[in-house]
Amino acid sequence: MILEAKIHQIMERLSNNESDQLEIKKEWIDEAVEMVREGLERQLFREQEPFRVRMSNISKPTCQLHMEKQGKPKSRMPYNHIMRMMHGDMIEAIMQLILRISGANITGGKNKVKLDVAGTEVRGEDDIEIDHKVFDTKSASPWAFGNKWSKGFAGLQESDDFGYIGQLVGYSAAQNKEPGGWIVVDKSSGQVKVVEADLKKRDIKKILGNMSTAVKSLDGEFKRCFEPEDELFRRKPTGSKRLSATCGFCSFLGSCWPNAQYLPQTGSQAKEPRHYWYTEYEGNKL
Repeated sequence: MILEAKIHQIMERLSNNESDQLEIKKEWIDEAVEMVREGLERQLFREQEPFRVRMSNISKPTCQLHMEKQGKPKSRMPYNHIMRMMHGDMIEAIMQLILRISGANITGGKNKVKLDVAGTEVRGEDDIEIDHKVFDTKSASPWAFGNKWSKGFAGLQESDDFGYIGQLVGYSAAQNKEPGGWIVVDKSSGQVKVVEADLKKRDIKKILGNMSTAVKSLDGEFKRCFEPEDELFRRKPTGSKRLSATCGFCSFLGSCWPNAQYLPQTGSQAKEPRHYWYTEYEGNKL
């Protein structure tokens, strides 16, 4: 992608002290600093908000939305959660500065939008608009960058646990603009990947339909979207059942599966085995 090549080229030149050969306006730096300040204030003084369907959550599993609407207790975040959130905001600000320097055609961004979904007003704020297309900036762990984002749009479709595709479609549809994609930064290595949203009109129509279904379902009874799966190790059943990766990321795991335990993979002889959330372990119900 041309945008990705531009970003890499500018970062390579900045990494080799060639900023004197580039146009870098002071107001661009001021803009980035202001974005960091706003991000810090948002994270440090975040208030508890009543439940509402937002662009950022509308495409998450409906069981998560049900839990949040019912006010079920969330699992406590680990101590480093706030650092991850601040880091993400700072990466977004820095990436916008890099895009300015690269000469990307930034046509908008930080637009507060609203979309009517099944009679519910869904609001949100997009990240950045390039060539009149809506893009999201994401910071990713090395694992997610290498195992999901590096596979492009197909990789995201395989594992969109946080509803990023629906979120981008919502921002775009609310403004009658095309979805552009995601600018993804590996928070450890600093590598950057631009993932284009390979969406046809029929795909967008289906996603918007799924949003409508999700909103309507919130007036119905709670239903789990995922059930424990039989575990295989070296293609053989272990006698254990474990939850999906999506459940593992859910803040309401403790409310939905109160007896689940985070245990080493059944049968693994590794010195540091991978851990999973189990509801049954070696034939025993937890």
